[in-house]
Amino acid sequence: MASLSRVLRVAATCPRGRAAWNLGLQPLATEARPTTEKSVPYQRTLKEEAQGASVVPQGPSQPLPSTANVVVIGGGSLGCQTLYHLAKLGVGGAVLLERERLTSGTTWHTAGLLWQLRPSDVEVELLAHTRQVVSRDLEEETGLHTGWIQNGGLFIASNQQRLNEYKRLMSLGKAYGIESHVLSPAETKSLYPLMNVDDLYGT
Repeated sequence: MASLSRVLRVAATCPRGRAAWNLGLQPLATEARPTTEKSVPYQRTLKEEAQGASVVPQGPSQPLPSTANVVVIGGGSLGCQTLYHLAKLGVGGAVLLERERLTSGTTWHTAGLLWQLRPSDVEVELLAHTRQVVSRDLEEETGLHTGWIQNGGLFIASNQQRLNEYKRLMSLGKAYGIESHVLSPAETKSLYPLMNVDDLYGT
């Protein structure tokens, strides 16, 4: 997802001849530099603890503004997308706060798993919009590939109640044109031979 954070930064700062892009936003973190270490927060923490190094807290690279019109908490895919849309709308004085690097949290460890099905129709529409921005819109606007790879995933039902929930999700998915199937344990094994399906009700 490093590609995604780079594309989002370019999209939010690239001048397009419109007032919406001239917001005077101040970056709160230094530009990511190439490193030989993986940018994985928990690995870095475990390594520091193992070596007995004291972790020195680091603040923002520039002073935070004393006021802001909008504060976005979290620099994951949704936080970055929120700031991106605010910039396109011409909203000034917007600040994004992230405790680590952009997209280093949940967005990083779920890269490639942008689930389209959620119990709420609002969440389904939000995820569909996110998918469109990341898979198509950003690349068209910036000319940079976001690293998007289309794949699928399995929701695993280890009890009947969860399987019933997935059947409801599949019905919702059909209404939104999202490909989804409820599979028996045998069908799941055929799709993913490495999975032990002895205790599954379905997927």
